[in-house]
Amino acid sequence: MKIRNKHLLIFPVIALLVSSLACSFTVNLPEAKLGETQTFTISEALPEDSQTAKISIEMGAGELDIQSGSKMLIEGQIQYNISEWKPEVIRDGQNLIIRQGRKENLRIPTRDVINRWQFKLGSAPVDLDIAAGAYKGTLNLSGVALTRLNIQDGASQAEVRFDQPNPVQMESLRYRTGASEVSLIGLGYASPAFLNFEGGTGSYTLDFSGRLQQDMNASITVGVSSLKIVIPTGTPARVVITGGLNNVQPSGTWRISNNVYETEGDGPKIEINLNMGVGNLELVTQ
Repeated sequence: MKIRNKHLLIFPVIALLVSSLACSFTVNLPEAKLGETQTFTISEALPEDSQTAKISIEMGAGELDIQSGSKMLIEGQIQYNISEWKPEVIRDGQNLIIRQGRKENLRIPTRDVINRWQFKLGSAPVDLDIAAGAYKGTLNLSGVALTRLNIQDGASQAEVRFDQPNPVQMESLRYRTGASEVSLIGLGYASPAFLNFEGGTGSYTLDFSGRLQQDMNASITVGVSSLKIVIPTGTPARVVITGGLNNVQPSGTWRISNNVYETEGDGPKIEINLNMGVGNLELVTQ
């Protein structure tokens, strides 16, 4: 028994040493130097044929603003004041990567950092991937011909909006986030055949407003969070809830049977499978 106790005492000591070393490494990292604000211009021509282009945007912490309205494939500018963050653009036929420059083992200052990305997308069909860190995003993708949309971010404050019907049929929309505040507005206009949303601890709004072009299957998984789901009146929908959730607040007209909530209507249907931990769920028809 004594030998076991000695081993048990060793583990907290090791954990403390590892924690101390980790803190030491973090503190001793050199801090990135802030310089004059630089502007990097993006201007990429439309594809020569009508094939779908793939655009990948990779950034760290900062601000991201995307709109429609360009006559190019994509145009805009990136402003930054850390020289190591100078972006690079890689294009290979239909594939385009816009990537933030990186240098490992640098501490980022907590104040006065500029990393602002502003783009306009054109009319070509696009498969859009966005990977970001802790950022603030305003993405108005109304009228953009999106075939796929994939967003992955860290702790963020983001709004993705669709105010007009998608000009093309969208195969999938995937969004994976951490402890964030995220709103997806006008998902009916986007009209993906498959929607996947994964969130940690945060506040999320998924608004399915807009007339669907096709049936939509949605998989939503969130942790301890506040979630609001909005279904437009007259759209048939079915929400099946699993997990530890015990606080559901339905508003509007719902037919309820145990953990299944349904609305009636005509046209394409929304099928939602929701796995949610402890938190608050608002189900709204409007």
